[in-house]
Amino acid sequence: MRTSKYLGITIVFYSIASISMLNLACNETSEVTTEIVSLETDMIIDGNVDLEHFFTPVDLAVDSEGKIFILDFQRMTILVFSEEGDFMYEFGGQGGGPGEFGGLYLNFDLDNSGLVYTIDNQNIIKVFSNDGHYRSSITTNAGQIFDIAALNTSRIYINSFPWGPALLNSSSVPAVTLIDDSGSVIREVGILETDSENIGVRKMLFSCAIDTDEDNSVYYTSLSDYQVYKYDSTGAFVWSVEGPSSLSAYSEMHAEGGNALYPVVWDLDVNQNQVFVLWAQDGDDRGYRVDVFDADDAAFNGYFYTQTPSDEKNMSIEIDGNDFYTLDYDFGMVYKYSMNLP
Repeated sequence: MRTSKYLGITIVFYSIASISMLNLACNETSEVTTEIVSLETDMIIDGNVDLEHFFTPVDLAVDSEGKIFILDFQRMTILVFSEEGDFMYEFGGQGGGPGEFGGLYLNFDLDNSGLVYTIDNQNIIKVFSNDGHYRSSITTNAGQIFDIAALNTSRIYINSFPWGPALLNSSSVPAVTLIDDSGSVIREVGILETDSENIGVRKMLFSCAIDTDEDNSVYYTSLSDYQVYKYDSTGAFVWSVEGPSSLSAYSEMHAEGGNALYPVVWDLDVNQNQVFVLWAQDGDDRGYRVDVFDADDAAFNGYFYTQTPSDEKNMSIEIDGNDFYTLDYDFGMVYKYSMNLP
């Protein structure tokens, strides 16, 4: 399962546009001084090679057959490549039709059957079959959906933050909301709080990357302060853990106009009973690191680096068995590695 988104991003660093909490105690990680995973390059998909199907990737997902789905929010398309990296088809596009997007957002997901769940115009979920044919739309009462993790068409987790005056007047929002295929709320999970007056930072404080596991537990991590949480399929709290980061998220005006939002956490993915968290570091440790936690007890198992150049925007990860995928937004590249876990 995904993504996140994310993650990701998986709010992920978006200079491209203005995007305008027991086990009764929280765990803390203890630093591990050696990397626990080695990555071997299997494949690179270059989004600049085929001008008819070029892409600027912000998120990706892999289905049960190994097909790679890549979200290009600039062209508002989902591109699909084979397990070997060959282009197969794309769908979506900008427009007002049922299978088109007025504003394709930055995260998407596949459920266990391979259906594709996208975010359009802030609060509409558009569902496509695995081959790209439009199936349905779900209109929600959410302000702005940031990330999505779908179990099936009637159980969809979303992370959303308020919009308009509600964004300015809210001091806390649910971290994750479970909705059905009509957009109705089944339950709310967790809480995100902020007292920031900066609207860009408030969005980030209200945003998190989310994913689910095979038991339908849901995991989320705040983009702003690196706290990871797990709730079971009934919505009961299981554990929380604080990641090993002293960084703070922030927002600044970008040269091209609009806000550039810099998160601490970029994405989260759950696979093989482990939780993988992609986050950014600075200083002497500059680079994109993936921390690995045990999904049962939140034990910190170690870390590794994505191997993408550290000054490029490495916004999303996807783990599928022993395959590790990540992307480079700046240069339009998707990377697939063999992941050797201990």
